[in-house]
Amino acid sequence: MSFNSQRIRRMRRLARDTQVRELERLFVVEGPRLVEEAIKANLKIDEVILPEDEVDHDLVTVLSQEKIQFHLVARKIFDGLTTLRNPQAAIASVHQHGLELGDLVQKKGLLLVLSGVSDPGNCGNLIRTAEAFGASGILFHGGVDPYNPKVVRSSAGSFFRMRFAALKEELSHKKLFEELKKSDYRSVATAPSGGIAPEDVAGDSPIAVILGNEPRGLPKEIEALCDDIVTVPIEDTVESLNVATAGAVILYGIKRSLI
Repeated sequence: MSFNSQRIRRMRRLARDTQVRELERLFVVEGPRLVEEAIKANLKIDEVILPEDEVDHDLVTVLSQEKIQFHLVARKIFDGLTTLRNPQAAIASVHQHGLELGDLVQKKGLLLVLSGVSDPGNCGNLIRTAEAFGASGILFHGGVDPYNPKVVRSSAGSFFRMRFAALKEELSHKKLFEELKKSDYRSVATAPSGGIAPEDVAGDSPIAVILGNEPRGLPKEIEALCDDIVTVPIEDTVESLNVATAGAVILYGIKRSLI
């Protein structure tokens, strides 16, 4: 097998297999604009593959200036790499940049904890929302792989700039809350009813806002471990909000209370 065919196979597997991403400590970025965003965020680019019939010359200039290796391949080969229905003109392998939990919580502020959030689109939107409202970091606790290509794409570049840590689901809820408490975080659960308004959360210490799985929400054992529970007031005719929408409202409300 040639060097290029080995690289092509690896890129395809990185785009589709969580275990391969974990083993290689790499993830995939698709599209010229997002590749440039990753470079601007000072992430370490492994390599870039471009379709030879649609070369983005602006991107090639940037890659050349940054001395990042890139390869041109036939359109048929390129289309077999991408996860997109309408392929964009670049796909890159990038070194993973997540932090350890201890490093993440050292920077005190507004921490977003995604506990079991499984939809990659929602996850990406929440990363973008967290950056928009000045969150100090994001903690992924189980749920979707944060390096999933759709998460990266849905975040619209925020994934490259946000500080985050990803924990395995095996870490118990109790252990997680012990770590947050050790770093003086006030933990705030989200629930569809029975909680205080987001703007009423006390802002006298760092805050960790915890969002749960889309259909099920947070387990009762997590609610019991939290210092506060917040609820977004909505009309009785609406059963619940999408987790990304609820997260945006809650982060906005808490952010206002901290001003």
